[in-house]
Amino acid sequence: MHVEFTDDEINEALILLVERMAEEAGLSDKDRAMLKRWRASEMRLGSDDMDDLVRKANEDLKRGLERRERSQIRKPDWRQ
Repeated sequence: MHVEFTDDEINEALILLVERMAEEAGLSDKDRAMLKRWRASEMRLGSDDMDDLVRKANEDLKRGLERRERSQIRKPDWRQ
């Protein structure tokens, strides 16, 4: 099975994470605005930083799926 995140999916997840962190961290309005500006300027679609994030997220997903697949192969039938 081949599963891979798209740039848009990672971007949407990052937007939600940044918004939630800004709300729950108890940041001042100035700090919240700075965090959102960072995301909008540094982590925009097509930037090197966003491309790195997408690549790393997909590598982590692939490793996790491979690990899960291996553990299913080794698991005895009677333990299911």
